[in-house]
Amino acid sequence: MIKCVDNGLLTCISRDGKPKSRWSTSDEAIENAKYLNKKYANENSKLVAYKCTHCSHYHLTTKFKKIKYD
Repeated sequence: MIKCVDNGLLTCISRDGKPKSRWSTSDEAIENAKYLNKKYANENSKLVAYKCTHCSHYHLTTKFKKIKYD
């Protein structure tokens, strides 16, 4: 993750160069992750919230689901 200052605010930048979405509380980030996981369902991965150590806001990241072997 890259961090930079944008309009006086510390901003985290994703790998593709776009500013990451951020939320002030974990509840807001979790609700957005649930919404996006429902809207863009993917059987192999899901979005989860995490607290950023650089800016102290919450972002979303992709976690891959474990494969179940029967």
